[in-house]
Amino acid sequence: MSRPAPPRAARTGARGFSVIELMIALTLGLVVTGAVIATFVGMHSASGVTSSESVVADNGRVALDVIQQALRSAGYMACNSTARQTVVLGVGPTPMTYDFTEALSGYEATGTSPGDAYALSAAPPADGNLGDWVSSAALGDQLDASVTTVGGQPIKGSDVVAIHTTWSQVQPVYTTALSGANSTAVQSSAGFAANQLAIVSNCANSVIDAVAATGGVITYQDSLQSAFTAGSQVAVADTIVFFIGVGADGDGALYSYELAGNNAFSLANTPAVEVVPDVENLQILYGVDTTGTYSVSEYVTADQVTNAVAGNPNCVQIAGTGPVAFNCVISVKVAVLAASPPGAVPLPAAPQVFNLLGTQITAPLDTRARQSFDMTISLRNTTT
Repeated sequence: MSRPAPPRAARTGARGFSVIELMIALTLGLVVTGAVIATFVGMHSASGVTSSESVVADNGRVALDVIQQALRSAGYMACNSTARQTVVLGVGPTPMTYDFTEALSGYEATGTSPGDAYALSAAPPADGNLGDWVSSAALGDQLDASVTTVGGQPIKGSDVVAIHTTWSQVQPVYTTALSGANSTAVQSSAGFAANQLAIVSNCANSVIDAVAATGGVITYQDSLQSAFTAGSQVAVADTIVFFIGVGADGDGALYSYELAGNNAFSLANTPAVEVVPDVENLQILYGVDTTGTYSVSEYVTADQVTNAVAGNPNCVQIAGTGPVAFNCVISVKVAVLAASPPGAVPLPAAPQVFNLLGTQITAPLDTRARQSFDMTISLRNTTT
């Protein structure tokens, strides 16, 4: 006897997902969700890398631009140049800040010449050993001690350069009467602050000294040794020092110090300024004219400049003016290593190595993005 069929309602009633169907649905959902998350993470990571690269590029380019602006004016003394200038400073001139007979004062970090390898410190301390830099024979064998008074000490392993020029923040004034040779005063259309370094120039020669008084009559501390007719320019002398110091965030940074506006007898009146953060290294080479042809013969480090130009007849020391080797520098090559804040990139398997003008700089093993930048800068006022 056959069993009766179930009612139609029982045969066609709704039923739920089976376990297999539910697992398939969950798996597909997880796959889609994972793909969305992976896309988001990838886009966020790419955005972070792009942002870090942008910061690094900005820092590197700004650092070079700042140095370039100052270097292009190196050696400019009112309407004259350091090559034709007499310095009668009453203060004991130190090469870094007061040697206005040369357009530049360069200091080479030991162990960082082209072909050398140098490893950066993860937490760079300010360096107190001035013997870690060397200069030309004319400037002495080590970094001038005055760098310790310009608002901080440079980090070991980076070059230092001082640029001697006319202060760009004020307009020059003009003499209004003849100032005879061996005089100590010039009448001008405006006064200067006491103890500034003032240049008086007739565009053929110039004299620089500390000013002892203010007012329409500018009184020098020492005799001018030359006659200056009415209409000669009077301007403020300036020295701009660039070095790598410890920045506000504890990392390397590009610093600058300006002498102009200070009391000539006290370098500590104005501290050095952090110009660009996260600049870890600075390397400089000097393009010298070794033959008197007013063109670059070779690029050398700061300590090699004096010997390199020894055969140039235009670089013979002028009596009473001091050394002139850096007046035979035609152009300057500058390279910097810029970095991002930590966390910009994954930790690499090995430290990165960067070539800065032939010097192999090894970066610390960390998660910063880095890039090297370099520029060749022509000088306008040397060998003239």
